[in-house]
This record gives sequence, C-alpha cells and structure tokens, in this order.
Amino acid sequence: MKKTVLRHIDTALLEHKDDIALRKKLDAVPMFKQIMTDTVCALREKYVAIEYAGNGLHINDECLPELHSKLKEVCHTLGATNVPGFSLMWGYDIAAATEGVNNPHITAISGAIDLLADDELAFMLGHEMGHQMCGHKPYHVFLESLYMPVVSAIPGGEMWIGLVRSTLLNWYRMSDFTADRMGLLACQDFNAAMRALIKMAGIPRKYFGSIDIDSFIKQAREFDAMFAGISGKLINYISVNSAYSPWIIARAANLHQWYKSGEYDKIINDNLNG
Repeated sequence: MKKTVLRHIDTALLEHKDDIALRKKLDAVPMFKQIMTDTVCALREKYVAIEYAGNGLHINDECLPELHSKLKEVCHTLGATNVPGFSLMWGYDIAAATEGVNNPHITAISGAIDLLADDELAFMLGHEMGHQMCGHKPYHVFLESLYMPVVSAIPGGEMWIGLVRSTLLNWYRMSDFTADRMGLLACQDFNAAMRALIKMAGIPRKYFGSIDIDSFIKQAREFDAMFAGISGKLINYISVNSAYSPWIIARAANLHQWYKSGEYDKIINDNLNG
C-alpha cells in the first residue's frame, strides 16, 4: 500500500489532551526545564551513549540494511529528516524504547522483528518516533534519571524529585497515547496497528492466523465502560499509575476512539491534498 508522506504534520493536532495538559503543568514548576535539560538530561545522555557503545547489535546500512531501511521508511513517511540510531537487543518480546534527546536512539527487542509483520513493525517504530517528534524525550529522560544514584548528588535534587515524580509518572503513560497515534500515521493501516497491539497483549504465535480485531475492539470498549463514575476513575488512575506503561487494552481503546473521531483521516487528507 502506497503511503501518504506527511510533509507538514502539526504534532499539536494529534497529541492527547492529558499529554499536553500535564506537560504544561510540569513546565510551570520554577526552573524545571532548565534543571531538566542542563543537568539531568545531559548526564543521562552521556550514560546512554556509553551503554549503547558496548551493548546490542547496531543496525545501519552495513549491518542488516533491509531492517534499517524500514526505519528510514517510517521516518520518510512521518516527514522526519533525522533518522535516529537503531539497535537490537536479545529477548523474545515485542517491545522497543527510545533514548536520548540530542542524539536519539531506538532499541528494539529482537523478538519484535520476528513476530511483527512489516506494517505492524512500522506502527511500533512510528510510536517511538512519535515520542521524539512530539518532544516527549526530555521528560522521559528526566523521569528515568530520577532512579539513577547520581541524581541524589545534585544540590536540591531530592526536593525536585518529590515535586515532579507523581505528575511525571502519570504523564509518562499519557504520552504513549499520543505516540500510538503517530504509530498509526506511520503504518497508515488501523488493522495493522490493532494486530500489533494484540500481539503485544499476548496472543500465542500459533494463533496469529486467528486474530480477531473486532473482538479486541469490543474488549477495549468494555474496558472503558468499566471505569465510569468517580470510584471507577479512581481505580483506573491508581492502577494505570502503578504500571510501567499504559495497559495494552487502554492503548487500544484510546487509539480506536481517536481513529473514529476523524482526526486521523483529516491529517492524511490534509497532507494528501497539500
């Protein structure tokens, strides 16, 4: 399927409302951005550069060029001019993560390459590019750095951690909703995005041919309905914030809602006709 190249995408049009609201709240903390970028993020970036230099398999035009071309295609589709570094680490899981602010780097678990079809892989890589393109990474890096021992050595570090950690943990999960929308724009196939999420949710490989997207969407709708009312919303908030990342079903429900809103089609059509 020929994809529409998003030459003039406005990321503000696809960002989840809670993603935007919580970032504004964080930015309102006096000197938060300056401390985040000048101190903690700079230290984290150096740490990550050393880690990637000695671990994992680097993917480029010489090493697995076919796989590298898939990342370059995603970047081209999203209108991203800078292709981040790319590497693999062993594990039979479907996952990837992005590190770095000035020198971004995507690391995928090797199982994702085996278990995802090309359009599903585009969704996953597009999700990671979404974090970069929407400006999430400085905040991600800051949160991840709060768990590094060196932070306690920064003057006033403990005070800043107490002020922002709870808010940042909640926002971290909301940012994944935005990134999923970018993943859909990268693969430009809603069913492929849902298949990728179904595989991440745990369907065994031998049942890949029996994936039922409609039943998965039905489960996602039922999940949303479970958390109506004050008590339900409170349980949802506590549960989601105790997890490392948003529940897969919550991600599917949010992405389905956004897709059905017409915003996805509007972005595609604006770039198609522009």
